[in-house]
Amino acid sequence: MEIFINGEKINIGIKNTKLLNVLEKLEANVIQNGEVIVELKLDGEMVDGKSLPLNKKVKILELTTRSHREILIESLYLLEPYSDRFFENLSEVEEEMNDIGKIIEMVSFVEWVFGIVLSLKEATAIDLLYSDYNEYVEEFKKYAEEIFEAFKKEDFVGIIELLEGAIVPLLEDLLANSKDYLKEVLKEEGRRKLLN
Repeated sequence: MEIFINGEKINIGIKNTKLLNVLEKLEANVIQNGEVIVELKLDGEMVDGKSLPLNKKVKILELTTRSHREILIESLYLLEPYSDRFFENLSEVEEEMNDIGKIIEMVSFVEWVFGIVLSLKEATAIDLLYSDYNEYVEEFKKYAEEIFEAFKKEDFVGIIELLEGAIVPLLEDLLANSKDYLKEVLKEEGRRKLLN
C-alpha cells in the first residue's frame, strides 16, 4: 500500500497492511504532529470515517491534514459571511417563530462560534493579549449552554430571547475583533511553521 500525506509519499514502517491498523498508526502520527485529518481518499475515492471499506484491498491511501490553527484561520475567514446569514435568519425567525429549520441552523451556528471562541483561547496566547478574553469565553459558554438547554426543551421563544439579548452582543464583539484575532493566529502559525 502506498501512503501519501498532504501529497508526500511516506513510509510508516508498519508490516501489517490491514487498513484499520494503518489508519490507527497514521492518525497517531498526525495527532502527534498537532494536526487533524480533514480528508481521506482510498484508491482516489473520498471516504468518511463512518463508511470505511475495511475488507477491501487498498493500493493508495491519501490523507490531507491541517493544524488546529489552520482550521481556526479558515473559520475566522468564514465568520463574517456566516454571521450575516445568522442575522438574516434571526430577523426572519422573529417574524415566523415556527421555522424550526432556521432555529436549528442558528443553534448550530452558536455551537460553531463557541468552538471558534474556545479554539482562539487554546491555540493562541489571545488571553494574554486581551485581558478580558477569559471573561468573554465564560460569558459565551454560559449563554451557549443556556441555548443548548432551551433547545433540548424545545423552548424556541427562550432561544430567540437568548440569541437577541446575549449572543448578538457577544457575536458583535467577536466580529469587531476578528481581524486582530486573525492576525495573532497567523503570526503564531507562521512561528510554528518556522520551527518545523
